Amino acid sequence: MIVIGENISITAKAIGAAIKDRDPKPIVDLAKAQADAGADYIDVNIGPATKNGEDLMQWIVKSIQAEVDRPLVLDTKNVSAIEAGLKVHKGTAIINSVTGDQDKLDILMPLAKKYNAKIIGIALTDKGVPPDVDSRLEIVMNIVSSAMEHEVPMEDLYLDPIALPVAVLQEQVHNCIKALTVFKQLQELMGLPAQPKTTIGLSNVSQSSPPELKSLINRSMLMVLLSGGLDSAIIDPLDKDLMAAVKTFDILNNKILYAHSYLD
Repeated sequence: MIVIGENISITAKAIGAAIKDRDPKPIVDLAKAQADAGADYIDVNIGPATKNGEDLMQWIVKSIQAEVDRPLVLDTKNVSAIEAGLKVHKGTAIINSVTGDQDKLDILMPLAKKYNAKIIGIALTDKGVPPDVDSRLEIVMNIVSSAMEHEVPMEDLYLDPIALPVAVLQEQVHNCIKALTVFKQLQELMGLPAQPKTTIGLSNVSQSSPPELKSLINRSMLMVLLSGGLDSAIIDPLDKDLMAAVKTFDILNNKILYAHSYLD
């Protein structure tokens, strides 16, 4: 499974302060810690970034990649900030997140093609959370169609069925699990040249749950989704129990060679 480290977000107090002060050390240190813990990509969430978003994104991208050998996931609603980050990014970036709204697709898919970036498409529109699996499928089929129109390879498209808090919307969590199964059949359903990949913003499922339950809920949900063919996840790689569960899943599915020290 491809691990995307979720911890660099402007909503985190220390990261928000570092961004405000343009102090790269807390951001770089957290990027290093996630990479050392097994993250394949580092998500960089700067929020709406309505003020100086382009400069901010370039500063963060350059700061992290000067010290950490990992590609980044650029996460903001500011499209011009996304492009600014893509211009200076070393290697293949991921754009996160692209909803099924046509106006968003018409802007972000061409950016993915132009900069050879991968893209996360989420089963969501400005109308809100899809009420059922069929609605999720309709949205992602539109995302897939847009990717094909703009010649974005299916292998570079990651589809997110949207995890919602089990403490609040338990039925929607079940819909997320069912939707993943359907997404894994899109190549056959749409006659695609290749199967799009899948991902999930995992920690959403444990929001509103007590702190002592969050890690358990997250890793239980992840095991269910991995069993359904999930390709990647945006997670906290510093959660040792979660990462141990991922490695154990890979052992049990014969993806890595067993050794008594496989958790080291």
